[in-house]
Parts: sequence; C-alpha cells; structure tokens
Amino acid sequence: MASPLLLGDIENPKVTNRNRLSTRAYAIPESSVILNGTWNFCYTTSPLLAPFPDAPADETWKPISVPGNWQLQGYGHPHYTNVVYPIPVDPPHVPSVNPTGVYEREFSLPSDWAEGSEIRLRFDGVDSAYHVYLNGELVGFSKVSRSSSEFDITKKVKSTGNVLRVYVYQWSDGTYIEDQDQWWLSGIFRDVTLIAFPPTGHIEDFYVVTDVAEDLSSAVVNVEITTARINADTVLDIKFGDLAPVQVPVSAATSVYNTKFIVEKPKLWTAETPNLYPLSISLGGTHSVSQKVGIRTIKIINGLICCNGKPLEFRGVNRHDHHPKYGRAVPLEFIKRDLLLMKTYNANALRTSHYPNDPRVYELCDELGLWVMDEADLECHGFYDAVARPEEIPELMDYDQRKKLVFPRAAEFTSNNPEWEDAYLDRLQLLVLRDRNHPSVVIWSLGNESFYGQNHAKMYALSHKLDPTRPVHYEGDMKAVTADMYSVMYTPPNKLREMAAEFGPNFQKPLIMCEYVHAMGNGPGGWKEYMEVFRELPVMQGGFVWEWANHGFWVEKDEKQKYYTYGGDFGEFPNDGTFIMDGLLSSDHTPTPGMLEMKKAYEPIAVEITSDSVSIKSYYDFVTLDHLEAEYIVSKFPLSSTTKPEILQQGPFEIPAVAPGATVKTKLPAIKLSPENNDSEIWMTIVFSLKEACNWAPKGHEVAWAQAPLQIPAPTPSPPLSPASSEGSTDALKIVVNTPASLTLESEGFVFEFDKVLSKISNWVVDGKQRLTSQSNLLTFWRTPTSNDMPVDFPNWQNFGLDHMSVRSISTETVPGTEGVVNIVTRSEYATPVLAWKFCVDTTYIVCAATKSVQIKTSLTPSARAQNMIPKEIPRVGYEFSLAESVSDNGSARAKWFGLGPGESYSDKKMAVRVGIHENEARALDYSYEVPQENGNHEGTRWVSITSPATGAGIEVSMTERSGEGRQFGFKVSNKIEGLNGARHPCDVTESNDWILRADYAQHGVGTQACGPGVYEPYRLKVGDGYAFDVLLKAI
Repeated sequence: MASPLLLGDIENPKVTNRNRLSTRAYAIPESSVILNGTWNFCYTTSPLLAPFPDAPADETWKPISVPGNWQLQGYGHPHYTNVVYPIPVDPPHVPSVNPTGVYEREFSLPSDWAEGSEIRLRFDGVDSAYHVYLNGELVGFSKVSRSSSEFDITKKVKSTGNVLRVYVYQWSDGTYIEDQDQWWLSGIFRDVTLIAFPPTGHIEDFYVVTDVAEDLSSAVVNVEITTARINADTVLDIKFGDLAPVQVPVSAATSVYNTKFIVEKPKLWTAETPNLYPLSISLGGTHSVSQKVGIRTIKIINGLICCNGKPLEFRGVNRHDHHPKYGRAVPLEFIKRDLLLMKTYNANALRTSHYPNDPRVYELCDELGLWVMDEADLECHGFYDAVARPEEIPELMDYDQRKKLVFPRAAEFTSNNPEWEDAYLDRLQLLVLRDRNHPSVVIWSLGNESFYGQNHAKMYALSHKLDPTRPVHYEGDMKAVTADMYSVMYTPPNKLREMAAEFGPNFQKPLIMCEYVHAMGNGPGGWKEYMEVFRELPVMQGGFVWEWANHGFWVEKDEKQKYYTYGGDFGEFPNDGTFIMDGLLSSDHTPTPGMLEMKKAYEPIAVEITSDSVSIKSYYDFVTLDHLEAEYIVSKFPLSSTTKPEILQQGPFEIPAVAPGATVKTKLPAIKLSPENNDSEIWMTIVFSLKEACNWAPKGHEVAWAQAPLQIPAPTPSPPLSPASSEGSTDALKIVVNTPASLTLESEGFVFEFDKVLSKISNWVVDGKQRLTSQSNLLTFWRTPTSNDMPVDFPNWQNFGLDHMSVRSISTETVPGTEGVVNIVTRSEYATPVLAWKFCVDTTYIVCAATKSVQIKTSLTPSARAQNMIPKEIPRVGYEFSLAESVSDNGSARAKWFGLGPGESYSDKKMAVRVGIHENEARALDYSYEVPQENGNHEGTRWVSITSPATGAGIEVSMTERSGEGRQFGFKVSNKIEGLNGARHPCDVTESNDWILRADYAQHGVGTQACGPGVYEPYRLKVGDGYAFDVLLKAI
C-alpha cells in the first residue's frame, strides 16, 4: 500500500506550499494559545516508514520537547558542514534515507473563543519541510525552514479532542537552498501557535510606511490595513502616538483601507535614537493589532545609504541562531542577551545570517536600536564544490579568479534555473511581508553565497514591489546589477582601496563588507586596518564581522570528557571540522578576547591625546556626546616591579560640544610633571561612559577610552651588572664545579648551575629558594598553531621543521668579570631534523650574585647553504624559563607586569588592552579557546614578575635591545604550552608540573587567514639577518 503522504512535495521546487496563507505582519492576537511543550514523537529513517495519518500513536512513540531539534533529543545526530552538501548533489532529489519526525499532540479550543471564529495554526520555524494533519485530514504543507507559515483549520477543527500531527522531513529540495554554514538540525524549533480571529471579521494585515520631510520638521505616517471576513459594516479605530484618532468605515465590499498621520517635529528613529510611537488599530472593538513605529526614511543619496538624510556607518555583526543546549530553538531571553551584548560592545548593526530570525527579534532591535540587514533563507554554497572539486581548483587560488571559474556554472543548478524561480521568490516574499513594519530593518538581503542568476534578479524586482522603501543587498551580485550596493567578503584593505579608486569620487552605490575579520579562535588580527579603511574611503559604509558566536554543543561523556562539539565530533561525514568555532563569543555566548577587540574597534568616538590637547572625533551619525561623561587619570608606572605605581592626578574631563561626525580639539587639563623622571612612564587615560542609564546599559557603562604617554624616560643603555650597582652582598661568586658537562657558581645563598651539553641554565637558587629548574630555559621558536595559522603559515612553518628545533652546544667559556660577576660565553646551533638550515647562536650569561640577577645577551644568525633553505618567517623567538615550584606555587603565583593588559594581546590584536600595571594569578593567564591553540600572550611588556604568595620567592624579567635600551616584549605563563599540541578540546589539554615563563623577543601576528587575509606585513615575524636582544632575570 502506497503512503498517503504527498511525498512528491519534498522533491519539487515548484511546490513551495499547500494551503499556506499569505504572509502577514507579525501580530499574535490575545485569543491565541501557544502549543509549545511536550509532544508525542515517532522517528523513522524514511517518510515511507512513517505511520499513516490515520494510524493512532502507540507505545513506540516517545515524548519530545517543542520547540527543539530532534538531533539534540536523542534521534540521529547533528551534522556540520560549512559549504559542502551532506547529501549527493542531485537537485531536487533527496536520499531515500530521509529521517522523518512525526510530531503529535492533542488540543481543545478555549471555551471563551466565540463560535464561528476563524482558527489558524502558525508555525514560526520547522526544518526542513513538513505536512500538517488535523484529525487525520491534510491541512497543508510548507518549506522554508526559518520563515513563518499559517494555515486555516476552521473547517477541520473541533471544540475538543483535536489531534494535530506534523510530518517533518530532514531533507527536501529546500535543503539545496538552505546550505548555510551551521549544523544540520531538524524539527519544530520555533513557536507553534493556535490563533482565533473573531467571527465578525479581523485585521488580516497592516503595512506602515513613514516618510520624513527633507528638513526633518515633519513626517507622514502612512498606514495600509487589510481586513478579512467582514460580515457587517463596522469601523476601524486607528490611533498613532498622541495624535487625534482616525476612524475609517469598513464594509464587506472593500478589504484594503489607507490612512495617514502628519507628525510635526517628529522624534525620529535611528539606531542611536530608537524613538518609537505606539500605533493601535482596532476593528469594531473585536480585534486589534498594535505596533511600535519608528519614524525614519531610508534612501540612497549621493551613492550612500542614508537614514533621515545622513549616511550610515555599519559597525555590524553576523549572527546565527544558536544555543549550546537547544540548538536553533533559542529562548527569547537568550537572544535578548545577545542583542544587549552587541549594544554594550559598541556594535550598531545586525545581519540575520542567513535567514529571517524569530519575529520577536526585530521588536527588540527596534527598541534597543540596531540597524538590521534582514536576510532571506537562501544559500546554495555547496554547488561550488560540486563544480570545483572535479576540476581540482585549489582553495588557495585568488578568490576572484575562483569566482570567475566556478560561479557561473554553480549558478545553473538553482539560481539561474527557472524551475527554481518560485522557490526563490517565495523566500523573499515570506521575509518582506512579515518584517517590513520594523524601523530597525533598513536593508533586505536576497540570501548568501548563492552565486548569481535570473532568480536573484526576479527577487530584486519583487522586493522593490513589495517594499519600495528599502535598498537591497546581495553579495553574489558582484557587479551590483540588481543590488543597491556593492558587497564583498574578506577583501583585504589594500584591495578595498583599489576598488574605491575604480569607483571614483562620483560613485553611485556604496560598498559594504557583509563579512570580514573572520573571528575564528585566537583572532581576529588586523581589525584596526579595516576600521582605518572604512573611515578613509567615502564609498565604504562599514561591515559585519563574521561571526557572532561559536556553535558548539555541550556534551559530557564522562567526568573528564566535557566539551563543546564541532564538526566530526558526532562521527558525521562529510564535515568541516572546527570551522563552526569562528565567533566573537564562546559557545555559551560569553565574550572571547576577540569580542573585546570589537568593542575597541567599534568605539563611536576616537580620541587623540597630545602634550597639551585632546582631539575628539565623533563617529556617531545622529547624536552629540551629551549623553556621555568622562574622567581622566594620570598614572605613574615604574620601570621596576619593586616600586609601586602612583595616580598623580585624576578628575572629571569636560567633554566639549561635538556634533555628529565632527572633530573638536580641547585643552588638556593642567598637569604637573617633574622634568626629572628617568625611572617611570607617565600616562594619561580618559574614559568615556554613559551619563545616565538607558535600556541597554546602566549609568557609568564604559563606551570608549583612550591613552597616551605624557612622559617617557629618554632611552639610556642599562649599566653593566656589577656588585657596585646593587645594595646586596659583594661576596665573590666562586666556580665550584667546572666539568665538560656542567658548571656551578656559588656565593652566600646563591647557586647557579649551567648545563654545557644543552647550553642552558639548569638550576638557580637565590636566598636558599630555587627560582629556575632544568626542564627548559632554552630558546624556542614554535607556538601551537592558531586556527588562523592552519591554512598557510602552519604548514609552512612545519615544512621548515620549526616544531622540532633542537640545540647543539659548540663551546662554553667562563670569563671572569668584575668582582662578584662571572660571564659564561656560549656558542650553539638550533636546527631541525631532515633539513640543512640552522640558527647560529652566540650567548653570554652575565651572572651577578650581589644583584641576584642573570643577564642573557643573545644573538641569532640564520645559516644555510642557500638562502631558500631558510624560512622567511617563523612563529616566534624567545626564551622559555622553567619556574621552580617555590616561584610558581603550582599556578597560584601572582603575575604582575607593566605593559598591555589585562587580557591577551598580539602584535595585530591589541587594540583592546591598555598600558598599565596589571596583576593576576598565574593559572588565570591562559585563555581556553574551545579549539585548543596558542593563547595568553601579553605584548608591550616592560617587565613581568612572578612571585609565590606562599614563599615570597619570585623572578622579574625584562628585555633590552643590543644597544642596551629597554625593549617591550611579549610574555606568557602557563603549564599547558606543550599540552596544547594535538588537543582537540580543552579537556584533552595535558597539564605539566613545569610552569613556563615565556619571554618573546617577537611573535608573528594572528591575522584572519582561516577565512580572510593573512597577517599583514608589519606584523609578520621575518627571519632576515636574525635577531639580537638581552634578557634580564632578577630574583625578587
């Protein structure tokens, strides 16, 4: 017996739905019931195995939560791909093994619902296609997973004992155009609502359009109302703000009514001023809808997207629906937390990548103030690999060249195929008709990474027909033929400058980056350079960082194996591995260091402090700085850990009047500085914060900050180590052991042991307390690769053996210095197996018992038979010192440093950190990325000390150039440096008993090359002619 299910629907792009009602503005009446909760569920591997609609549920059915994804509730498993399809590419056909979830629940109509009401079922999100049955009869069918659908069930519903059954199919033809970069998850994942409209008729839809006068003195609010099922003359009562209500007669003969309100001196809506007016519409007192209306006009003026006549700068993010436990069934409060984080971290724009969000999200964006690019549920990126892989087109080929080779042919599958026109237009219509009343929505997007074809052109035309008030975006339309703006992804800053030059000064359309600064793992690096370009080039209107959050799911396999998952963790094939861990937030949606970098990059004001003035540039588009207050602090930071820092002066900083987009220079507060200062740096910090609480942050929330040095000691060479430079003992430092393999120096309470075999310190004791042990104390060049290292830098570094460098000692000489000082002069080589290049290293250890210090003067010169045998770049160069337990206290030691902090920083990722003296527990200095990788470096360090609270023993490290002038360096303290290598998840990282203090002369930047530009030239660690630097270790 054949299945009664209309299974042809799921492999026919021309069948977008059955009996689905026209999309309307989101408005749920009071006469509604949420059907969320526990449903009965039957899971089968094919729709052909699913129970028939008239077959009753039996004991094989199990409870399941709605909303939810069945893969997260014990049925099947999540599957992650970024680009490729997880099924054979044969559109519109899908595999015979097509997991099917059958949902069932009973319901009765509320007793107070009037007889004769129109009853509807509403689904706000079901993946990927579904048939709806009520009491054994077909109600309808729909696709488009992330859009809303309503069905009229009036003729099929009973007052009690209704059995609702929904057949949900994991794969459908819609799968081919829902290939977004996320987990493949199935089921009813948003609200299911039972709705009743009055028997006398109802408001079917309404459409609000606001038009602001050029001089902003007035606005017209146009309201179009559609009624349905009117059975007697009645009236529409329409009220807007505090204006006089309007009454419009209604009859059965007409269904569409228009009215308008004139608003004088309107309070306009922008993302900076989210002013909203209440609109209420009542039909004969039996049915009403309401909407908060923002008065604003979006137009392209002089080639730029403008709101109320002013060009915008989008400081945006791309956000997927994700919850670490519930998948795409994201609770509204969790979403609201995301939006609040965006605001508090200075983002002003949201791209709903790559589909319509929960309809309530837009209400929050209206209220909080976010520019929204609202995107259709459309992506078919997987056709790229279907074309490119057989031709072996390399991923490292220039992206523009790959586009030319692949995109036109990939578009023929669906985007340029007329058989799919209805499916494309359906997705656009579902988007626009639902969301067009929201002032926050300022751009429609036709989807993502779907190449370009005739179906996009049709979508563009339909968009302007349904809503002529907003511009249209689509990155795949590279020449902006049927898009109102140019859009690019991951284009490096230098190429953006080239594009702007091609457009010239009389450009007709703006340029935005719909994706940039790929925030994967330890990154993004190079954000500063993008912001400079955005603000330098008139044609550029900002961009949207990829992406908001990691998508891991929390699993607990046993007491130790607890982690957030990524591609491959469920044994799925194919998968795209860690690429789903590419967010500014961790999987639990707490900020990563990259989020802090965004907050600094997106600050709405830029401040430049000089010796006598402060220049303030506003990047607000609409408001002054009147909502902010500021405080300044003048701090004295000593160049030694033994001296305490001081606050020399602080107080309120008077913010001058600064118009939106303007720059104003004001005087620096009067500051008294001593002209004789050679032991400290004096810095001014100005912090700007909210003067009053608002709906997204409390009073005092920090919005921006700036720092500048007021006084830096002139660089002077450090004096040579000698007893005379110390107040300590001048007892002679004696050589007590000197064999071919080792050397030991001793003085009262001082022991220094040197390993001649490996040319390194093997033990150091001061005042009877061990400071260094023998485990490391070598030059090292490797770092555990970051996600951004993996595509290019990591294989290059590995190819040159930088992960297996070892030392060969050539010579060690002991040269007496001044009294109480011994110089140990060594020559060694660092090389790697297989290859024939090396670093020739000359090192002098100057050991001084009286000053309790060791100075390590180091020079490295690369050597090989041919220049091409030497790597051009390396990950890092510096020393790793093994801290004794009396110093590390097994991680409880206090790390204190003068430099950038408190968080991690790298040469191209350090906007978010401040100059100061920072302190933290040693074990807290690591940052645990959900994919283990290099972390916890601190750039710009003048000195760092590690001290045990238990023993009082510690070490201070500083660095100088060969000239003797102080050098800022990078440091890291961890017992996991080796344990990171090869670990898939944080729980796999092995901890050592050996706590390492890493002091780096330099380190390669982090960039964004996981998907974007590599590390920019100024931040690349070139080998060149080698390196020369001095490290000073002092016992404290």
